[in-house]
Amino acid sequence: MDVLHHDQTLVVESSLTFNSLCGLLMGSVLAVRIPKFYETDRCKYLSNILSNSVKNESTSSGKIYISDVDSFWNTLDKPELKESYFNTAIPTMRRLRKLSFPYASPMDLLRLELDEIWPSGVSIMHLGGKTMLFGITRIWQVGFEALPHQDVLWREIPNSNESKDQISQLGVNVYLSSADLGGELEIWNHSFSDEDCERHGIKGSYGFSRSLLSNNSLVIKPQAGDLIMFNTTKVHAIRKILQGERITISGFIGYWGMDKPLKCWS
Repeated sequence: MDVLHHDQTLVVESSLTFNSLCGLLMGSVLAVRIPKFYETDRCKYLSNILSNSVKNESTSSGKIYISDVDSFWNTLDKPELKESYFNTAIPTMRRLRKLSFPYASPMDLLRLELDEIWPSGVSIMHLGGKTMLFGITRIWQVGFEALPHQDVLWREIPNSNESKDQISQLGVNVYLSSADLGGELEIWNHSFSDEDCERHGIKGSYGFSRSLLSNNSLVIKPQAGDLIMFNTTKVHAIRKILQGERITISGFIGYWGMDKPLKCWS
């Protein structure tokens, strides 16, 4: 393993390591970037297939990106969407596996590598005995952006046994293509508490005003093939796409303690 770059906010290395994963989970670094995690020819192959497939089957009316499936967050307070989410979770993961052939699915590859380095292993998240999806294809086109927000499971399902005692959460993105202009990942070393959200009138954890944030942020310009992992309890955003298209396979990793398996979902 070669460490290509390291400071207090960003680690760039040739392969994922236990130390860098711990740094993310404990909050000592904001992001870890693994260039060429998914090889260039694989990115081109899969992005071409998914671009057509996802756009033809998009469920993303009114969303901030194009996708052929709903994320778990999108199903909150929507029983029909939630039922569909669970019913299609396993078929969706198997479909990505088949579309990736003869290569490994990006999320299968990530799960394998995480399982190799995490002492207690890694598993797909289950909620109420139902398998959750891990690996959602997201297409970001010109004009698309994500406002500053946090992703924290314990806010989404606060009374759930599954989210109880959760300590931290990571976002994971495998980039199949990157926008020519714009589309940078921006992360602040700041978290809003539940009390902060209530005081500022923010419902949930999405859409914090930039006036509440400092100008000191980590800005990462992704490249095709990158794996970028970051702590989603920190405020983060995706800058507006100005030119080109950004295709990612995305998900979350939950942390409940060193002696517990990491849990994966989207």
